[in-house]
Amino acid sequence: MSLGQSVHYEIIGRRGTRWTILEVMSDRKAAVAKAEEAWGSRRYTGVRVVKESYDKVSHEFASVEIYSRGGMRKTSKYDQSGTISPCLTPDDLYSADGRRAIWELLGNTLTDWMLTPTELLHSLEHYYKLYNAGTKLQNAVQRTAVSYENDQGSIQERMRKITKVIDTSVDIMKSTKDSVPSLEVGRLNPLIDQLKEKSNKRFLLTCAITEYLRPAVTLTDKVGRAIAMLSGNRPAWVLEILDQLIGEMFQHPSILGQMLGEPEDRGRFMIWLAHLQAGRLNLMGEDEHSPCFSDEVLRLNGFLSEGKMPQVARALFNRLKLEIEAPKPICPDGLVEQLKGLDQLKAAIDELQDDVGMLESVEEALASRAGRLLNSQAVGEMLFDMKNPFDQLNALLDLEQYTIGHANKRMVANFMLPVLTRPEYESIFVGLDNKQPMQRMHDLVHLQKRIMDADLTEMHRRKIAEKLDAFCRAIMDNTQILKKLHGLNISLQEKAKKILSLLADNYFTAGDCRDRADHQVRIYMKQPGFTEGLIKGMPRGKAEEELLAFRDLLERAGLNRPTNAPPEEPEEELEDEEGDDTADNTAPEGDDDSEGPDIPGAPDTAEKA
Repeated sequence: MSLGQSVHYEIIGRRGTRWTILEVMSDRKAAVAKAEEAWGSRRYTGVRVVKESYDKVSHEFASVEIYSRGGMRKTSKYDQSGTISPCLTPDDLYSADGRRAIWELLGNTLTDWMLTPTELLHSLEHYYKLYNAGTKLQNAVQRTAVSYENDQGSIQERMRKITKVIDTSVDIMKSTKDSVPSLEVGRLNPLIDQLKEKSNKRFLLTCAITEYLRPAVTLTDKVGRAIAMLSGNRPAWVLEILDQLIGEMFQHPSILGQMLGEPEDRGRFMIWLAHLQAGRLNLMGEDEHSPCFSDEVLRLNGFLSEGKMPQVARALFNRLKLEIEAPKPICPDGLVEQLKGLDQLKAAIDELQDDVGMLESVEEALASRAGRLLNSQAVGEMLFDMKNPFDQLNALLDLEQYTIGHANKRMVANFMLPVLTRPEYESIFVGLDNKQPMQRMHDLVHLQKRIMDADLTEMHRRKIAEKLDAFCRAIMDNTQILKKLHGLNISLQEKAKKILSLLADNYFTAGDCRDRADHQVRIYMKQPGFTEGLIKGMPRGKAEEELLAFRDLLERAGLNRPTNAPPEEPEEELEDEEGDDTADNTAPEGDDDSEGPDIPGAPDTAEKA
């Protein structure tokens, strides 16, 4: 692919939750054909082709998806069903969807009263409190009737149907009121034995637990009482009741902060929450910085670890997503630290979970939150006080390191090129501001390496790397560094070592600059007698040390050709940077491919002892 190319096509494949670039091609048809081949291999759960283009005039990048297969997110076991239908029977009202509808309609009221839908449906006292609270119940019925578009009747007719269901449920509670047993001091086993043969045992036990929890003064006390009832020897139907009740309690916004202790760093709090959701809170560590969790929390964690509390796990998963999406800062520090907090949370969840659907769902939420953080104003404020373009670019690369989502990474990359193309920064990039051009070359190499290591598109990496190489080339032209080295009154061997040292110490950017330095040092090493000059007059032991040191220098400079690489074409005779034939203080002229003594590890040398 030519360096001047402004359009290419990236073939991206997904395995698990990860999208990776499989290949970069210049031809659209060939890229789509390659993508079809990858999709047909069934090695990937998704394949995409993205057209990446660069406008040389505006210095802007654009990305367009032209092919996609299998990109839909897998359904998580924690995903809720979408539409909630109105409850037309008491059974509908007591179902999972019915309770969820109650929470959506009366969530604020239930939060104020520290109640759950299950408690509301199993206590006449709670129902009468709602019935006597003005128009709250009537408004909930009306909102449900308005949303029920499948019924041909009027809104009033729908309201009468829903009200009839509520009245029937109230009649059920009234008819069973006297048969609800008392739960004395939380002793659940006698009650289980008493009810296990009854057909309505679930309803009666739930009513008994609801009545037992009613005197609780705080929500934490109520949750603690419910968790205390958990035991490994409980029948499955009892655990299901407790699972449902505790799961609904965790819908209250304040409860997890009260139980876990919400730190100022919300990123850390969300990592705790992710561990609790997976039942692995006990793996948080035991050093002096580890949080201290209550016995109730650790007890619940144990049941979650065994998969016995699916409703609680679902509630915690939904709460985790709400925490990610909340507009509150992730931590009290700057933009980089907030993105770092999201990245650390993602790493923790990746380690804790194996449900692909859940991982993708959380990653979508994290990418969406990262996208809201990475707005032009926030990035502009971060860069405003940085007057040096190197500081700005390194800060943007710090952002990229912790940014989640390909679209967000492209956004960060799009902030980089304008910094490189601002006219007022050109003198800084070419080292004219501080009269230290060699240091600038070193800075450019470091920056270019960070760019190449970043998870950017191939187009972004290539264009930014080319621009940095152009600045380095300008410094080389201004300083004439290679020509000056060539003109020094020293041996060819010393000249080669100086250039190799500069290469090893990262003073030449990848591209034309490094090619120039590489080219010149290879010409020196091809001159007849080069290796003999390295060890001339040395005893055997010293000569061996010198050859080993030179081989090490070649390796650090990156000039060692892989053993399976084809031999290079013969080089031209030694010339200076401007193309003049060598004159003074150089090796005698001769054919470039003439055979000379071996330099261990050096390219283009004959094998000799």
